[in-house]
Amino acid sequence: MKTSVEKLQGIRVKLTVTLSPDEVDKGIAAAYSKVASKVRIPGFRPGKAPKQVIDTHVGRETVIAEALEDLVEDSYPLALDAESLRPIDRPDVGTLDELTPGAEYTFAAEIDIRPELTLSSSKNLTVTVPPSKASDREIDAQIDYLRGRFASLEPVEGRGVLADDFALISFTGTVSGEAYEGNTVEKYLYELGQGQMPLEFDAAMIGAKVGETVRAEFPVPDTSENPEFVGKTAAFDITVHEIKAKTLPEVDDEFAGNVGGFDTAQALRDDIRTKLDENKQVGHARLVEREARAALALRLVGEVPAVMIANRTDELARDFFESLDEKGYSLDKYLETTGMSSDELKADLSREAEARVRDELALEALAREVGLDVTPEEADAEIALIAAAQETDAAKLGARLRANGALPMVIEGLTHRKAVRWLMDNAEIVEVEPGTEADAKPAAKSVKKAPAKKAAPKKAASTKTATAGDAGAKEE
Repeated sequence: MKTSVEKLQGIRVKLTVTLSPDEVDKGIAAAYSKVASKVRIPGFRPGKAPKQVIDTHVGRETVIAEALEDLVEDSYPLALDAESLRPIDRPDVGTLDELTPGAEYTFAAEIDIRPELTLSSSKNLTVTVPPSKASDREIDAQIDYLRGRFASLEPVEGRGVLADDFALISFTGTVSGEAYEGNTVEKYLYELGQGQMPLEFDAAMIGAKVGETVRAEFPVPDTSENPEFVGKTAAFDITVHEIKAKTLPEVDDEFAGNVGGFDTAQALRDDIRTKLDENKQVGHARLVEREARAALALRLVGEVPAVMIANRTDELARDFFESLDEKGYSLDKYLETTGMSSDELKADLSREAEARVRDELALEALAREVGLDVTPEEADAEIALIAAAQETDAAKLGARLRANGALPMVIEGLTHRKAVRWLMDNAEIVEVEPGTEADAKPAAKSVKKAPAKKAAPKKAASTKTATAGDAGAKEE
């Protein structure tokens, strides 16, 4: 088999494949064997009928057409491998000429290939991410959370209700002046500021003293459990029986012992820091990589082919629907639960597809710019890893990948990983604690290089032709 490539316009190329007379004859012989095994001819066992009999019962033209189809289908992926082409859509082979026994055969396929876009620059790439270590502020927040859980409630006298108080209340509610089932509640310990009721309910109690009754009025929100009440005016007459304030314990050795059996308050802080650091480390490397890749994709120069986005959108949709099916969820139920429309879902999938395609093309552009070529030895090593994962022979897997035209996909995955490693080694990683002045003005910052996470080998494609709060309080 001989192959050649002619560049046409844009990303379109013309791949020409020429099969030798021997290859043509072998293809025709294989077609006869294939047809013979399928048809049932009286007097002959399956697969044993001679050519002349098959020609009489099936037709020579039918067999030759079968041979042509198989030859083109089998040789096309091999030609892709020979020319290291990565198509992004189905080939256009036009109208094929007839196959002649004993003569060479040439066909041409026009295909759109993966574009080789460029980057505006691969230098001075800076990524800002949260710190990989816990800050004192985060530890203090965890301590405050624990203080809240171990707080006590103490009665308050001489003042009205404050926004963070507990109030022992009774109330009667109406909707548009009419009572409803369960509209009276007696002596309920209510914590303000927790979103249990609309803001107007809490606001009406602010400043109220023990023994006073206040009135709260507001339109029933869309989130009401009773749809027939939505938009109507709700009114509540609230009587305050008692006001209690949350008293937080001091952070001392006794508190540390009560919380978790620690000997000292410092031991408690050290334990919190260790756990926070461990949790941060789990996702930090992944976060750094994601942000660095997103920053690189912003530097991609050139147009992303619409067909690549459309194909990737279809892939994401298939994966999404399979995921729903595995969870026993229908699409209609998902849309109802999330409040999304089908058009919004399609738009989300399309945006995600475009982001992923841009990410991959940016990695490939980086690899070309800095010279991250995949060597034959690296490709063979990758095939060996995949073969080991699939418990199959590496040589047979390699041959199958080449026959299926899937080897360029393996090389593509290797290229992506090499580009990610280069990116992690060369990008400036700026760690800034969110919500601080440094977040807005990166003055105090920690700069370092981040190690790339080690990726597991991917399984090879099997397609024949590769295309593309718990905060309670105890009452005392």
